[in-house]
Amino acid sequence: MRAMERKRWIRTGLEWTALALLAALVLHRFLPSKAAAPTTANARAFTLTGIDGNPIPASTYQGKAILLNFWAPWCPPCRMEIPWLQKLQNEERGKLVVVGVVADPSKYPYAAAMMRQRGITYLLARDSESVEKAFGDPPALPTSLYISPSSHVVHMVTGVVPEYIMHRYAADAINQK
Repeated sequence: MRAMERKRWIRTGLEWTALALLAALVLHRFLPSKAAAPTTANARAFTLTGIDGNPIPASTYQGKAILLNFWAPWCPPCRMEIPWLQKLQNEERGKLVVVGVVADPSKYPYAAAMMRQRGITYLLARDSESVEKAFGDPPALPTSLYISPSSHVVHMVTGVVPEYIMHRYAADAINQK
């Protein structure tokens, strides 16, 4: 009887340990892994290169918050965020500009075609020296920068951002003075 009871306790302990590890993995996967504190750096001192190859100075969006989302079409977590970013762009039109920055230049034509095929209307841009100079290389994909209308990086998040967190961070950026 004692041997069976001991086995049951061991099995229960192992089940709880496995459950705790699974919960930790899920939370690590879906909670933002990195959030930067607001900065006073001028986050509008960069120029994007649009889908047509023309330069787009960030100052074009003066008075609006900007969400820069660094991604690549071969990145499944990046593709998962695309409909959420589109929804956010639609809901916050006039206050927020969403920009998908393709971090892999060799995949830019494919990314542009994929976005057109999906009916995505937010701005698509290429990563550029100007963006790299302003923010550095993203540590991983996806990485999102939430920039306030007053040109401060309010949040920097690496990893998948759940839709509700995207909305909260976008509101923070929009409302930052």
